[in-house]
Amino acid sequence: MTETNPTATVVAYEPSLGRPARAGSWDELAKGTFRVATEHLVAGDWDAAAALVEIAVVEAEELRDVYERWPVSTRGWIESRGVTADLVDAATARLTVMIGERAMAGIEAEWPQFVAAVDRAALACRAQLPDAAAAVETARAVWQGVHDRAVDRVSGLIDIAVSTVGEHSLGELWDALMADWYDVHEQRYALSNQPWEASAHQLMVAIVDGFHAHLTGTGRQGDMEIIDEPTRIGFRFAPCGSGGRSLDARITDGTPRAGAPFGFAVTTAPHDWAWNTVGICSYCVHCCQLNEVMPIDRLGYPTRVIDAPTWNADNPVTECTWWVYRDPADVPDHVYERVGRSPDRRPTRRGDVK
Repeated sequence: MTETNPTATVVAYEPSLGRPARAGSWDELAKGTFRVATEHLVAGDWDAAAALVEIAVVEAEELRDVYERWPVSTRGWIESRGVTADLVDAATARLTVMIGERAMAGIEAEWPQFVAAVDRAALACRAQLPDAAAAVETARAVWQGVHDRAVDRVSGLIDIAVSTVGEHSLGELWDALMADWYDVHEQRYALSNQPWEASAHQLMVAIVDGFHAHLTGTGRQGDMEIIDEPTRIGFRFAPCGSGGRSLDARITDGTPRAGAPFGFAVTTAPHDWAWNTVGICSYCVHCCQLNEVMPIDRLGYPTRVIDAPTWNADNPVTECTWWVYRDPADVPDHVYERVGRSPDRRPTRRGDVK
């Protein structure tokens, strides 16, 4: 590899995120960050490759935050519902046997290893070392391990909540865990705050940024498919790297966490907060609550519409697609009805009479 191209603008300040993020066309952003870093190495754009591998840490920061907080908060929520500490301790001990002490130690304990791997990769890129591509792949692999162990810890604690408090309470648990997100989401994406065109763009930016960090796809690069339709834009993960761990044997060494020996909970009855669908993994419930139920209740429309994966031991559906509508007035009736809401809440287009 030789330096033949000027450094591309691959990272820039993103106002909606309040921080640097990847820059480029939607086709470019559909590719995972580590993959694109390697492509820039091949093209001889060493500095761009370094900037990309470094931005992977920034993309992962939100997960670092919630994957450390949610397990602790989940335990507190379980005990606040009258479950004894001894019972939670016993369930946690069983979870530790299944997913390992390293996973149960939490993401914060492993975070320095990821940052160090990224630092080494960025240094190798800027120094134009022959092993730079291998260093980038090492950083990706380190993050995959850290991420997946953290997801198992979160999903395992949510499973304990279901087994001790009950499946019926799962929506309430996620409401508690995401209360801070709800308020920000409501304020930002209200039609009274900004035009929907601005909100839609920001929602799409947040999708690609967040799912790069989840390392979507069977290759665990963070790749996704972007689908352009007349009334909406879709982002397809096949599978997602977080909830997908409950469902997809291809990213769990043949042991999806909803199956044996883990048996992490999926819905066994219809609930508004899980699209009234049986087989929704307990982790995926938070996507329904954050993107559909809560915004419909507070704003009158879903901010993102999700075709969710479902668990079936013989034939799980592991593909997940998030849709952002170009106009919230175009969201179909069934999207409201499947979460127990009335489409009468849907906004009208300017000039329409309702």
